Amino acid sequence: MRIVTLNSWKNEGDYLRRLQLMGDGLRDLAPDIVCLQECFAADGFDTAGRLASELGLVAHRAPSRRKARTHQGRDLDSTSGLAILARAQGVADRLDLASHAADGDRIAQRLDLEVEGRPLRILNLHLTHLRGAHALRAQQLGQALAWAGEGLEGGLVVAGDLNAQAADAALAPLGLDPRPGTLQGARIGEVPEGLAASDHCVLHRPGPWRVAAALRGLDTPDAEGWYPSDHAAVGLDLV
Repeated sequence: MRIVTLNSWKNEGDYLRRLQLMGDGLRDLAPDIVCLQECFAADGFDTAGRLASELGLVAHRAPSRRKARTHQGRDLDSTSGLAILARAQGVADRLDLASHAADGDRIAQRLDLEVEGRPLRILNLHLTHLRGAHALRAQQLGQALAWAGEGLEGGLVVAGDLNAQAADAALAPLGLDPRPGTLQGARIGEVPEGLAASDHCVLHRPGPWRVAAALRGLDTPDAEGWYPSDHAAVGLDLV
């Protein structure tokens, strides 16, 4: 079972180019589950739907953060929420998290799956990006973990853009290991090296599952120096 998380960066940069690069990069990883954040959706545009179709996965959408965004010269009513793409059908739900007016609404998304008779729950998150908002980030994570633990019968994977490093006190309940930085900018050379990782994927409660390998992808620019997203993808192989 391969699980990958990726912040798809709304409609920023060269969106259509990036969509193709994201599809190509995810296809190379061959994931069974993809957790997406900042999924741009507007009239005629659907990041989660496009990627799900290319990968042969089912899209479970949780739209949020609704606002007008300029796209290809037009102001469009759009959302940039969460989505989980999965190879198997599952039961999806969402939870409104504590939020700040300067940040917009934040949500948690979960998906319950059964793989060869073994239950697995996926928790997809995009925590606040506000600087200095350690208490709010910790509150959001605490709400999400409590919700994800309700009626839990199998394993629990927590994935997403948590907007904090592994060692951040707000993320202490996850017991994360330090990882290389995942922020990479739109094009090669646009972001200094050494930036901290904000994207994480962890088997928080094993149940019948164990981690076989950690992985990383979508961190190689194309021939013209463009990245699929301003975040690299990270993930896990579970057995």
